[in-house]
Amino acid sequence: MRGWITRSACLASLVVTIAACGGSESSGTAESAGSRNGPLARGLALLPDEPELQHHVLVSDLDRLRRAYPDPRERRAAFAAVWLPDALVGAGGALWRKSYGLRLDDVSWFASAGFHPAELMVAEGAFAPALIRRALRRSGYRAAGRTLERGDDGSIDSSTAAGRLSLSALNRVSASPTRVTAASTSGLLRAAESPRTLAADRDFAAAADALDPITSAIVLDAGLVQPASGVPTPIITTFPARLVAVGIDDLGPANRIIKIALVYETSDQARADAALIERDLPSTSVPGINGTTFSDVASEWSVRADDRAVAVTALLPPNGDPGTWRSLVDRGDLAVIVRPRS
Repeated sequence: MRGWITRSACLASLVVTIAACGGSESSGTAESAGSRNGPLARGLALLPDEPELQHHVLVSDLDRLRRAYPDPRERRAAFAAVWLPDALVGAGGALWRKSYGLRLDDVSWFASAGFHPAELMVAEGAFAPALIRRALRRSGYRAAGRTLERGDDGSIDSSTAAGRLSLSALNRVSASPTRVTAASTSGLLRAAESPRTLAADRDFAAAADALDPITSAIVLDAGLVQPASGVPTPIITTFPARLVAVGIDDLGPANRIIKIALVYETSDQARADAALIERDLPSTSVPGINGTTFSDVASEWSVRADDRAVAVTALLPPNGDPGTWRSLVDRGDLAVIVRPRS
């Protein structure tokens, strides 16, 4: 599983336009944490509650990032931290647009879930469905009602540019002027119409309550958060978490907030571990960087218990790396606060 995360990160680094970041808005425009209109909560409401999708979710509010960075040059640097799903890796490039008829600039925000070969993405924005359909047909797709299809469920077409660009994440595509839904299987594309969504799952809802608002975030089954092989990692918490959500809200180079949420079985467990994290996290070594503690990553860490979740936030130094949150996940550094289930 960590191999998939690493592969995704490597692929994303090849694209100029990728994104993520942190912050909190000024009075009058701020979205309160836990708002059902927050980006993570809205994204979860677009994803069906299917077993294949429950282990891994990606959500990004790209328009939120664009508003924070009206200057295109600054925006390109900020977008380098957005964690894109397979279905959008490369979407800023000309070849991608030629193959699929859309680009990252068309996407206002997206929600994605699952791992190859079972992946689903829903993107909202301003699209040209006729252009998308023409591009897909040229790329070897065939029409099946309102859906454009390529190959078998979960298959990878390595013989065409389109197939190599997206792996199996875009085998089934439907498009409207405001939404593009892409899946690796017909079943997941149909499931995207289901009224049963991850927003109704109590663990995912708790993660959204603790994390929103965000620019970009990932939600993982806690069992996927593993330290790098061979790296000694003392765990400072007492109870095993059920879900781990990590993200960033980026409102500018001086206002980037890393956010971490751990979802527990009970509120008592959350309160107990919140006290331990608040006491020990700043002085704890970052497993993936020798000689570095979490206080070196960000000078002040704030920890609070939020019902069954623990919310951990930190303001990055001015002009700090907006991709820091992704590195913490990809290297397995968060294993220090995620006790494995026995």
